[in-house]
Amino acid sequence: MIEITLQVPSQLLEPLQEVADQRFEGNLTAVMHAALESYLLSKQAEREKLKQLVQEIRQEVMARGGIDEKDLNKRIREYRKTAYARK
Repeated sequence: MIEITLQVPSQLLEPLQEVADQRFEGNLTAVMHAALESYLLSKQAEREKLKQLVQEIRQEVMARGGIDEKDLNKRIREYRKTAYARK
């Protein structure tokens, strides 16, 4: 376990204390723990969603016959030319 010191902006103190009082028996550490856990779980969910989307794209590409490396590289070069030309 690590110990962290946190400086909370004054405008957040009152709402933070209200949450602590209403849901965590006044325990600010429990509030911060719950907030961090919620944040990390949401990030994990985002990563899983992205992995699923990539897998779906791969399956769709394979269902349409796949794409060879030369064609992929050609398309990437073409995209970069147009993307850099817009800047």
